[in-house]
Amino acid sequence: MKLKNTLLASALLSAAAFSVHAATELTPEQAAALKPYDRIVITGRFNAIGDAVSAVSRRADKDGAASFYVVATSEFGTSGNWRVVADVYKADAPKADAPKNRVINGIVELPKDQAVQLEPYDTVTVQGFYRSQPEVNDAITKAAKQKDAYAFYIVRQVDANQGGNQRITAFIYKQDAKKRIVQSPDAIPADSAAGRAALPQGGAAAMQVEVPGGPPAASP
Repeated sequence: MKLKNTLLASALLSAAAFSVHAATELTPEQAAALKPYDRIVITGRFNAIGDAVSAVSRRADKDGAASFYVVATSEFGTSGNWRVVADVYKADAPKADAPKNRVINGIVELPKDQAVQLEPYDTVTVQGFYRSQPEVNDAITKAAKQKDAYAFYIVRQVDANQGGNQRITAFIYKQDAKKRIVQSPDAIPADSAAGRAALPQGGAAAMQVEVPGGPPAASP
């Protein structure tokens, strides 16, 4: 009985030491807000994800990290071993850089929250068979480039026929695009028949169509 109590006490002390000295696992939100100083990789046989996390924690602590975040796990070879990849952070880790908009063929892709705040000056429409969204983006940005656009936002993407072709329309913006204050109460709904007809025309006709999710019209 005395030996059992001694072993139990020893295990508790070991666990306490691990919790004090081991690097802390970050949540996805915490990791996204910080800039890691390095990325580590460990391999081994783990019975559960918790075992892998513990191993990463010990390795991160050994390397002088205060915290870590597991970014990937995968089987390693055919022996049952796992490969675990983790970002590691110092206690005084700097804040992560603000996410930047993608640039495709020299044209900036605007996210919805930015696009709805700006006034487009025209639209571009492409139609064809695209095997992936990157192919769509490639085609739409090439069309936007021909109109000297700085940025784009895809406002409509639909099947053009039963053969797999798609028809895509995007608003395009100048670099000095004006801020959109409110949408006109007379704006044509983008998902209406009139809106679908006006968008491909571009120019003044397309400018009468609302930007989905954009600021609502001013109250009377």
